[in-house]
Amino acid sequence: MKTVTGTIVLILATTVMTLTAPGCHRSAPASEEPAAIASHGEASVSWTTSWDEAAKRARAEKKAILIDCYADWCIWCRRLDATTYRDPKVVSFLTDRVVATKLNVDKPEGRRVASQYHVDGLPTILVLSPDGHELGRIPGYMPAGQFLDRVKQIIAGAGK
Repeated sequence: MKTVTGTIVLILATTVMTLTAPGCHRSAPASEEPAAIASHGEASVSWTTSWDEAAKRARAEKKAILIDCYADWCIWCRRLDATTYRDPKVVSFLTDRVVATKLNVDKPEGRRVASQYHVDGLPTILVLSPDGHELGRIPGYMPAGQFLDRVKQIIAGAGK
């Protein structure tokens, strides 16, 4: 009986840890998940993949830096790429207003930046001033409309 009880406790603990692990954040309820990837346009964000390049461009262009901290294995990171980052309004706003940067946290540069800004789950989107100060963050997946509203809110708050 003790073995069966121990096994059940282990299975439950593993399930809870898997579902609540900091490895993947998720902001949107299931009812707000995009229904189909195919319904999104073919537009996509033009990403910088170097922190140094992003910082240099942000200072020169006087733009905020948006950093998508991701990993190839993260399902919600891939969902952002397939949906939110293909929405024409998101693409247009990010192109005009920020230096869009993607950093893989499984690579040294991404790991360093994630550590510096205390990223503890994926995806995490950081919004930084041109000099690298954190203005705000989005911990987890958000559909395009919510994502765009949140990024605008963060950037607007920086101007106050």
